[in-house]
Amino acid sequence: MFKIAVIFLFSISLFAKSCIDCHQKDANRCKHSIHYTLKKAINITREIWGVKDSNVTYQTIPLSKKSLKSVSDLVDDFLRRKCLKCHVSIKSSGERGMKRGKNCLACHTKHQIGGEFKKSKTPMKKCLSCHNKEFIGTDYKGLFPKDYDKSYRAPLTKDGFFPPQKYGIDFHHLSQDIHFKKGLTCASCHSFKDMIGEKKVQCIDCHKQIAKKNHPNYHKNISCVACHSSWGVYSYELSVFRDDIADYKKWKNLTLQEDGYLKNFLKRALKSKKKIAPKMPDWVLKKMKRGIWYSGYRYRRWEDLYLANSKDGKVVLIRPLFQYRISYRDKNGKMIVDDKSGIAGKKIEGWVPYYPHTIGKYAKSCEECHVNPLIMDKNRKTQGVLSLKKPENIIGAKSLTKEQIEKMSSKKYKLIRAKMFFNHY
Repeated sequence: MFKIAVIFLFSISLFAKSCIDCHQKDANRCKHSIHYTLKKAINITREIWGVKDSNVTYQTIPLSKKSLKSVSDLVDDFLRRKCLKCHVSIKSSGERGMKRGKNCLACHTKHQIGGEFKKSKTPMKKCLSCHNKEFIGTDYKGLFPKDYDKSYRAPLTKDGFFPPQKYGIDFHHLSQDIHFKKGLTCASCHSFKDMIGEKKVQCIDCHKQIAKKNHPNYHKNISCVACHSSWGVYSYELSVFRDDIADYKKWKNLTLQEDGYLKNFLKRALKSKKKIAPKMPDWVLKKMKRGIWYSGYRYRRWEDLYLANSKDGKVVLIRPLFQYRISYRDKNGKMIVDDKSGIAGKKIEGWVPYYPHTIGKYAKSCEECHVNPLIMDKNRKTQGVLSLKKPENIIGAKSLTKEQIEKMSSKKYKLIRAKMFFNHY
């Protein structure tokens, strides 16, 4: 059986390599895409963790430092062992639904019919093997990731067991994107050129007449998604903790952390009568190393809404995709980094433009933007556990200007809104 498995894996590797024999040009284009280099996510994370002028890729990210004394020392270890498990060179990290082929076969599958290969679009399940939970993809199907604690594992199936997790977590079922309901897949809109960054897909590519007919001129600079997305995944303050001590009991109800390897490791460690050393793979090197990275969000919501100005002049949604509290305990039990959430007076966070794939036919109500305190009140302070401060570090966009906010609360808006209500009733 082992011999057969080795032959199969070797043949898969040869098949992926053989793609390049005919598709050298496409392969070279892919090598420079963010799907292959992961350059954007890697460098945003490194810079907000204190690494200046970061400019590395998945292929050039440095090895983890041996001496870990600060947040910036920890970042490459965190990336290599917690984040970079989702790359075309890795088949799976253990989550159901996230297994895929390697390299070309991670996205492309040839379907053999009657002895011949049939050309087909990339199936959606291939895209969702990486694009799930925080990353746009599963939201298209109406799936919102649940919190980690065991108490959220519901409902039970009729035989008394929890349903199996997909993508390493359980999900709430919210409204699905209207395009998904109509039968469109990811590849219906996102072409090869879009995937490698040579062309940006836009709603207006298909909806030219709708845009002209139904949208007033004063909304011409607002992105479609800002109004037509039904909801979005907003996850705040990801606490991450590297622990080099075999201390597992506290995680008994938190084995699900969107990490298949960690779930299986904790289950084994909690059952074992012998102490199991804390080890986790470096997914880039594909080698085990000392220490376990645990993680958990402060809270998740789908109702919060922030607006900003994108580089292309559109008002877009933004969210805190990169927002951290960082801790590290060494093998001697000493806390080297203890719940660090800022560096030199600046929060360890990065807010980025966000385009949720939860589109509905009807837009949000005007009030969701025009009277939303998260947008309108520039001096909003944190009061209580669930309140929010204004974003401090927006990447790839800029805050709304004072003039924009004044327009949103102007008499003109109130008159327009009053007229709409009058005509409606």
